[in-house]
Amino acid sequence: MSDRDRTPRRDAGQRRDGGDRRDGGARRDGAPRREAAQDRYGRQGASRRDGGNRGSARSDRGTRGTGSAGRPDEPALPEDVAASDLDSEVRRDLLTLDKTNAENVARHLVMVTRLLADDPAAALLHARAARRRAGRVGLVRETLGIAAYSAGEWQEAVSELRAARRITGNPGLLPLIADAERGLGRPSRAIEIARSDDGQALTGEDRTEMRIVESGARIDLGEADKAVVTLQNEDLSPGRAGTPVARLYYAYASALLAADRADDAVTWFMNAAAADVEDVTDAELRLVALAEGDPGDQPDVQTVKEPSDSDRVGGGEVEREAVVSRQGDLMTPESHAGELGETVVTNESAAAEPDVAADMRVAAAAGPVDQPATEGVSEPSGSQPAADSLVARYDALLLDLDGTVYAGHRALPGARETLGEIDTARFFVTNNASRRPAEVVDHLTDLGFEATSGQVVTSAQSAARLLAEHLAPGSRALVIGTDGLAQEVREVGIAVTRSAADRPAAVIQGHSPQTGWAELSEAALAIDAGALWIACNTDATLPSERGKLVGNGSMVAAVANATGKQPLVAGKPAAPLMADAIARSRATRPLVVGDRLDTDIEGAHAVGLDSVLVLTGVSSATDLLNAPPEQRPTYVVGNLTDLFAAADTVRIGAHDGWDVAINGTVVTVRSTGRGEPRSVLPALAWAVWSAADEGALDLSELSVTSPDSDVLSVLEAVGVKAVR
Repeated sequence: MSDRDRTPRRDAGQRRDGGDRRDGGARRDGAPRREAAQDRYGRQGASRRDGGNRGSARSDRGTRGTGSAGRPDEPALPEDVAASDLDSEVRRDLLTLDKTNAENVARHLVMVTRLLADDPAAALLHARAARRRAGRVGLVRETLGIAAYSAGEWQEAVSELRAARRITGNPGLLPLIADAERGLGRPSRAIEIARSDDGQALTGEDRTEMRIVESGARIDLGEADKAVVTLQNEDLSPGRAGTPVARLYYAYASALLAADRADDAVTWFMNAAAADVEDVTDAELRLVALAEGDPGDQPDVQTVKEPSDSDRVGGGEVEREAVVSRQGDLMTPESHAGELGETVVTNESAAAEPDVAADMRVAAAAGPVDQPATEGVSEPSGSQPAADSLVARYDALLLDLDGTVYAGHRALPGARETLGEIDTARFFVTNNASRRPAEVVDHLTDLGFEATSGQVVTSAQSAARLLAEHLAPGSRALVIGTDGLAQEVREVGIAVTRSAADRPAAVIQGHSPQTGWAELSEAALAIDAGALWIACNTDATLPSERGKLVGNGSMVAAVANATGKQPLVAGKPAAPLMADAIARSRATRPLVVGDRLDTDIEGAHAVGLDSVLVLTGVSSATDLLNAPPEQRPTYVVGNLTDLFAAADTVRIGAHDGWDVAINGTVVTVRSTGRGEPRSVLPALAWAVWSAADEGALDLSELSVTSPDSDVLSVLEAVGVKAVR
C-alpha cells in the first residue's frame, strides 16, 4: 500500500480559477488539495468503543485534553483521541519511536485528520507537534506538508513535502509541491516540476493532478492558450463521472475562460457539474455567475421541441430547455444522442425575458455536452519518410541543439518542418549546461518545436550524476555555472557552495554568461586544495546568431592552465552524456545528429553509434575533409531536411556519380553525369580520408578543383572552397 493511501487525501472543493473556495479557504488554481475525512487515517465520526461519539473537530479543539507530557508548546490532545484511532498500517511507520512518543505522535496525526477540513490552522499546529517528535518519519513529514499546504503556508509546505518525498519516494507529492510553488508566486518553477522527468513519469490521477497544476501555472503567467493545450492531452471525453473527472473538466473550463472562450467554458462547466456526483466543485455556481455577470457573452437559450411521445410510444408532447450556441448548433447531451430524432429549434419570444441562469442549471443537470477537446492542437502532416531515407534506418535521433536545431534565438532552416513531420523518437542532447531541461523546452517551444523535459538530456545532468557517483550523499560541491546547474547538483543529494572557503569536496564547472575571474579563481583554489573537478563540457566556442562565442571549454582551459590539472568531463565527446542519452531513449539503433566534429561526432564514436554531420553550425565542409578518424561521421548533410534524403546518397563513401582523383596535394572532382549534388561531399570526403590514411595526401596542403564550372559551383554550394 502506498504512502499516498495512508495520508489525508485530496479534495476538489477549490475553485480552479484561483478564487476562494466556498468554505472561505484560499486555494491555488487547480490545486490538488487533500481532504481530511478518511476512515483509514482517523475514522472521523466513527463510534467510540465505549459507545460514545467523538466530538466535532471544533469542539475537540476546545476540549481540555491531556496535552503532551513534557511539551508545553504543543496543542492539547483531547482525552477521547487515542493512538488506536490511527490505522494499524499507518502506526507501523511509527514503530521506530519509543512507545510513549509513538502514541503521542499518533494522537497528533489523528487530530490533523479531524481538523484539516474545517480548521487547517489548528491542524497545522498538531502536524508541527508530530514533526518535532518524529522528524525522521516520512509519513509525519508528509502530513505536515499537507497541513501547511491546506493552511496556505506555502514555503513550509514545499520544504516538508520535498523532505517527505526524499524519505518515502512518493511521486504523488509532486503535484502538491508544484502547486505550493505557485502559492509562492513561482509559476515557472511549478511548470518546471511538471515537465521534469519525474513529473512526466506520473500516471493515473497523479498525472492528471499535475496537468491541472501546470495549466493553472500557465494561467498565472498569462499563457491561457497554453493552459488549454496542457489539459487537452488528458482524457476529456464527456459522459464520465466522479471527482477526478469533475476536477479535470472544471480546470479545463477555467482555462478556456481565461483564454476568452466563454462559450466553450460554459460547456465544460456544465460537463463538470454533471460529473460532480459528490458536489466537490462549485461548477453550478460558476455557471450562474457567468450567466448573471455577463449574459451577453454566454450562449443563447432556446427551447427545443422534442418529438412527442405519441410519435414514439403514444405519449404527449414533451418540451425541455437546452443551451444552444450563438451559431445555432444544438449542444445535445451525449446521453441523449440519437434519441431525439428531428428537433425543431425556436427562439424565445422577444417579449419574454428568459431566465438564463435557470436555463443553464437545467442544461447542466441534463448531462455532459459532447464537444471535441482538440481545438488548438496541431494535426500531424501525415507525411512519412521513404523506406530508404536516412531517418527511416534508425529508431531514435539523438540531436544536438546549438548549431543543429537552432542558433541562439533563431530556428535553423528546415529544422521545424523536419522534426514536425517525422515520427522517429527524438531526444535533444546538449552540452550546454546553463539551462535546465524545462528551460530548454521553453526555448524550443518559443521557436515552434514540440518537446518535453523527458526528451532533453543535458551535460549538467550527466555531470551531476558523476558527482553523485564519486561523492558521499551530503558532500559539498563548488558550482561554477548557473543556478540551473546548482539545482541539478542539489537533486542528486550534493550540497552547493559558491566559495572555496567552504572546503568543497568537488568542483563542477558549466557554462554561464556571468562566469568571470572571481568564479574561476574560486575553482582554482578548491582544485588546488584537492577537490575533485568535473567539467560539464569542454566546448571551446558556443554558436550563436552573431557567430562563435566563448564556450565553457575556454573557461575550463583557464582553470586547467592555473592548476596544471585536467577535469573529468561529462559532456560530448566524453561518453557519460551520450550513454545517458542512449539509456533515456531505450533505442537499439539511435543516430547521433550534430554540427560539431569534435563533440557530437567524436562523442558518437565514443559509444559506437552512427552519426550525421549537419553543416549548419560550427564544423564546415573543410573541417570535414581534415577530420581525424575519431571525428569522421557516417553521413553528412546540408541541414535537417536532408534526413529525408535516401541514406545511400548522403553516406560518406564512393559514389558512382562522382570521380575523385588525387595527385599530390591537388584533388580533382569530375561528374560522371549520374551524381546527385548532395553526394559530392560524401564522395570527396571518402577519397580524401582514404588517401590521407594511406599517407598519400598531406591534409594541410589540400586543394580541391574541377575542370567543370558546374561542378565547381556544386562544390562551393556545399561549402568546399574549390580552386578555379
